[in-house]
Amino acid sequence: MSLVPVLLALLPVTVLIALGLVLKRLPGFGSEEFWSGSERLAYYCLLPVLLFTSVAEVDVAHVPVARLAGALVIPTVIVSIGVVLARRVIARDLPAFTSVLQGGIRFNTYIGLSLAGSLFGSEGSAVAAIVAAILVPTVNVISSLGFEFLRTGPSSILALLRAIITNPLVVGCLAGGAANISGLGLPDPAAMVLDPLAAASLPIGLLCVGAGLRRFSFRAHAAAITSSTLIKLIVLPGLSLLMLAVFGVPPVPALVGMVFQAIATASSGYVMARQLGGDAKLMAALIAGQTVVMLITLPFVLLLAHAVLG
Repeated sequence: MSLVPVLLALLPVTVLIALGLVLKRLPGFGSEEFWSGSERLAYYCLLPVLLFTSVAEVDVAHVPVARLAGALVIPTVIVSIGVVLARRVIARDLPAFTSVLQGGIRFNTYIGLSLAGSLFGSEGSAVAAIVAAILVPTVNVISSLGFEFLRTGPSSILALLRAIITNPLVVGCLAGGAANISGLGLPDPAAMVLDPLAAASLPIGLLCVGAGLRRFSFRAHAAAITSSTLIKLIVLPGLSLLMLAVFGVPPVPALVGMVFQAIATASSGYVMARQLGGDAKLMAALIAGQTVVMLITLPFVLLLAHAVLG
């Protein structure tokens, strides 16, 4: 792998995000209702369909799922514990801490799926669905526990479990896994309906990512933005690279895993912060800042990962 393929893979992602940013500021496209509806469509319908179809059809026999899961979940847990231990240093208060935690472990699924497909073709898209199935529940559990322990969210464990189980991305992955394990796969009539919906998920999702970027003051959140961005784009990928090498994960699954661990945090973190009492302004700043910085760090992280993992 050279720098050129990575930059070419980033090009459509960057252009679609930038287009969403521009469209949001044009007459006729600036309505919050329009973009909120588009984001709900992508998050609750189109992306779960994409994950379902991908997981339902992937040949898991060629992917060491247990080793891949261990190599991705362990660094995520380690980073989360580190953020908890350092919360008094990297966050000015408890709501800010929840945003730093989310910013340090969450990932933008739209960007991850798009880059995996661009870099590794159909195999990359299939493996990316497995990676999402591993990491989506993981980061949602950890993020929810952050709010739970700080008493800024639901106090009921049942409410916590319900929020995780009803997450549309988790539902899409679980349903796809059930179809895969049962041997049903994706019948042709179902594919004819679901494939167009799946194809629409990434462009619409990336446009919404761009439209959701907000201006922010770096000075107001300097320590939190700096620490969370370093954790998400440098520390977490570094630990993941080490674990992927130790677990001996094959190159393509390992590199797809690195893509997800090295991309910017997700816009869903802003919604969670706003609803559960976190620092929503800081979360918005982290999303915008990390998305920009990611365009610089990601190519070099992936080149290093390719050199190490083969």
